[in-house]
Amino acid sequence: MKKQLLSALLLTGSLAAGTISTAAAQTPVFAYWPLTVNSADSAALRSANTTVNAHTLRHFVVADGANTVTLSGATTATTIKPYSSAFGEAFAPLAAGGGWGTSAGGPGGALKRPFSAQFSVTAPAGGAGLRADSLIVTSGFISTSSSTTMGVVYSKSGFASDSADVTGNKGPGAFVATTGGFATPITLAQITTLPNKTNTYRIALNGTTGVTIAAGQTLTVRIYFSCSSSGATSRYATLRNVMLKSTQVALATRAVANTNLGVYPNPAQSQLTVPHTAASRDAQVLVYNTTGARIFSQAVQPGSLETTVNLDALAKGLYLVEYADGGQRSTARIVKD
Repeated sequence: MKKQLLSALLLTGSLAAGTISTAAAQTPVFAYWPLTVNSADSAALRSANTTVNAHTLRHFVVADGANTVTLSGATTATTIKPYSSAFGEAFAPLAAGGGWGTSAGGPGGALKRPFSAQFSVTAPAGGAGLRADSLIVTSGFISTSSSTTMGVVYSKSGFASDSADVTGNKGPGAFVATTGGFATPITLAQITTLPNKTNTYRIALNGTTGVTIAAGQTLTVRIYFSCSSSGATSRYATLRNVMLKSTQVALATRAVANTNLGVYPNPAQSQLTVPHTAASRDAQVLVYNTTGARIFSQAVQPGSLETTVNLDALAKGLYLVEYADGGQRSTARIVKD
């Protein structure tokens, strides 16, 4: 039974806590755009109950692949491709990496409505609808930190009649004072080393309430970018591992662990940090695969407040991470990139 429950949690994205007695009225949103090869989402990680629409850039274009950047400590230059495992999707107002300034027709140092990256999902017609709670995204800028910001806004009318700022965010690894919306955007850092693992943000769409999407309705998320650099080349915004998640869905009559484990970064590559309360001598971090089988366990240093887990031995995919300390159980679903 435990294996079946863990498998279902992984595949549906359930973050419900306590004893669950009936199936929930809503099904989960789970869409994942790696943006390392092309603009498509991952069909393997797409929720069966969700239609994932094409990702588009508005007044931005992807890099032309003709420019390079030499990062700190590197001996060779890295080519800035339109899509790569190094940066993800690299884009700017102009393909050469310029055009950001207002004098060049770009957004300049403040967010402008025409300049965004768009992601959307549609609830199946005739179904029970969906609920979306959070957006996870890794983002930064190449070759500049001049007024580089990012703001996230969502709409259920394709921005025809409604538009709402997100309500809060955390990242990288700490709570951020600004909400992350259009009015109070996140300041993005310049990417100085590879792999770019640290600039991951977990953004709450609508507090703890989430956003309900009725049957047949589409949720559209726009991520706006600004930059005041006047450089003509190699100034790119980047997006990688964009994930739309839901915390809603119950599966069967069974007491389940509180799924409020704030791990980061997520998606992760070689390392995962697991914050937790002061650990006892018996505390462990456990990792389960999509079949519910435990594939990894690690003892936690007594008294510590966070534990670093090495993920190099895991294949790319979806996993459930559990922190266990006596009667305390907390879990989080992660993607190994």
